[in-house]
Amino acid sequence: MKNVRLEDIAKRLNITKVSVSKALRNHKDISIKTRKKVKELAKEMGYHPNLQARSLASKKTLTIGVIVPKIAHTFFANAIEGIYEAAEESGYKVILGVSHEKEKLERENIESMVNSRVDGLVVSVTEQTKSPDSFKIVKDMGINLVFFDRGFQNAGFSYIKVDDYGSAKTGVQHLIDNKFKNIAHIAGYSSTQIGRERKRGFLDAMTENGLNVQNSSIFEGGFSEMDGYHGFKSIMENSGMPDAVFAVTYPVGLGILNYLTDYGIDTKKVTILSFGGSEFNSYLETPFICIDQPNFDLGKLAFEQLFIEMNNQKQKEPKIIELQANVKV
Repeated sequence: MKNVRLEDIAKRLNITKVSVSKALRNHKDISIKTRKKVKELAKEMGYHPNLQARSLASKKTLTIGVIVPKIAHTFFANAIEGIYEAAEESGYKVILGVSHEKEKLERENIESMVNSRVDGLVVSVTEQTKSPDSFKIVKDMGINLVFFDRGFQNAGFSYIKVDDYGSAKTGVQHLIDNKFKNIAHIAGYSSTQIGRERKRGFLDAMTENGLNVQNSSIFEGGFSEMDGYHGFKSIMENSGMPDAVFAVTYPVGLGILNYLTDYGIDTKKVTILSFGGSEFNSYLETPFICIDQPNFDLGKLAFEQLFIEMNNQKQKEPKIIELQANVKV
């Protein structure tokens, strides 16, 4: 059986070999109509891409690694979708690793992917990861890496993130503008940038409006439902019922809601502002006010930045790209 080449398909359709290659990779430069024609003819002619030859010719595996703390989380699910879509358009495959918020597992995922010769990495660090030391192996191997959502700004890698400080401050200001004064905060760990910055936004909004913040009305923990549950329990026991609470993530907000339900407290008595949202929010009996993040765009931009760095021979300074989030009532 004859081995069908890109040139054979190009000749039949009277287009260039490059156009055929792009069409098979769903590249946005090629019209949907042409992509369809190319794929149909490729199938008809029995074309199979020689991935090994492509890899050897370019000295690349055309594979990237993605490591996230969780996947059962609307934010990460949508961001991963953005990464996958952008990677597919550029002809890259994705290997997904989940750290389950454990630094040790994150490190094992990094080592495994580096040993698999991925061309680059997109990473959102765990709540346990306090320094970029785990990523030294990536730099030593000359592999490109881009952080997204959670990461380190001064580690020599690009970082795609939301404006955590400004968005948190805007969200809390929205509560204050709506006459809330007794506002608590269930924060993330201060060892993480998003924990620090979101807490700083909360504190500055309160201070600038002349509102006092008791230490007992702030609980510092992780980013999960369990942290929200135990955090709100601590606040109730130490400073009583707040009018509103700012949750560092949407799952933390769900943990607060679980606490209210378990203790028979009317959910309308406490307004929850969460950093991040969910498509299911509107189905809650008392929906949260959400600081709505561009989840999909964060993932897409993370891959696009990685792609630029993987395919640029000249070393450039890492980029910090911040996207804006909006308060969604």
